[in-house]
Amino acid sequence: MKTRKNILLLTLVLALSFVLAACGSNNNTVGTTSSADETETATETLQTEESSENESEEQEITETDVNDGNVLVAYFSYTGNTEEVAQMIAEYTGSDLAEIERAEEYGNLQEEAEVEILDGVHPEITVSVDNIEGYDTIFVGYPIWWDEAPAMIATFLADNDFSGKTIIPFCTSSSDDIGNSLHIFSELCPDAEIAEGLTANNLNDIEPWIQGLGLME
Repeated sequence: MKTRKNILLLTLVLALSFVLAACGSNNNTVGTTSSADETETATETLQTEESSENESEEQEITETDVNDGNVLVAYFSYTGNTEEVAQMIAEYTGSDLAEIERAEEYGNLQEEAEVEILDGVHPEITVSVDNIEGYDTIFVGYPIWWDEAPAMIATFLADNDFSGKTIIPFCTSSSDDIGNSLHIFSELCPDAEIAEGLTANNLNDIEPWIQGLGLME
């Protein structure tokens, strides 16, 4: 009788041990799977972050290549108004700046400047860059004098080869717009592309104009 009880007890102990071992095995499997899932998710997140960073770097390099050293803002300014506009354009586009100056100062601005324009005179100038050839796109800015561009602009256009380049005129004026002054660009630079110009009396017009040209940095 005792032997039968002992056998029964032993059977129950073995059965209980088997059940506990099976549960322990299942718990270990779940834990392993969960850890693997976490590792895989972390790896995917890291790869996504790295991919986003690489895309951002590639985009930054592309944008830099487009504007780096390729655009020039050349301007003549007598009172400083055109210079202010030129500086804003250079900032928006990441361009280089070049100031155009008359080699000799005017003795009598009102008399000499008007005669130069009417007679088509090209006075000697200085430009604060050595080489225009390295630029594909050149902004050219000036004040409006007697409804025309100052004679120094004609000298600048005549002294340089703009073939195959894009010229973008802009001006400042107390009353007249840029329209009547634009003829010198087609006359003196027939092989250049002349883009839409701007009368920049309102500084708020500059940014949307540059965006429309596709030159925003």
